[in-house]
Amino acid sequence: MEFGEYIRSLREKRNLLLREMAANLNMDVAYLSKIERGNRMARREQVVAFAKTLKEDENEFIKLWMSEQIVQMIKNEKDSTEILKIAEEKISKIEKLNLLNMDVIF
Repeated sequence: MEFGEYIRSLREKRNLLLREMAANLNMDVAYLSKIERGNRMARREQVVAFAKTLKEDENEFIKLWMSEQIVQMIKNEKDSTEILKIAEEKISKIEKLNLLNMDVIF
């Protein structure tokens, strides 16, 4: 499920009108509608606000939103799966270095 669709489904599940949700977020109704339809991408701070407004896990919202950002970035690349594998290896190395650095601090 796309991020915007997920926001819409949670909003509807809670019986919130589009205008009510937009008011809670201090956001223009048309802008929120575009996010829900996938015509606009929310910014990170908006994702956090969505999570708080809908009383959902902020980390899960960030993960869904960020994964959609990555897909949008590489979806038309010929070797998108390979790109993801390389990125995963790099992230793994960074995480290991961060753990090693934490051991030095303590």
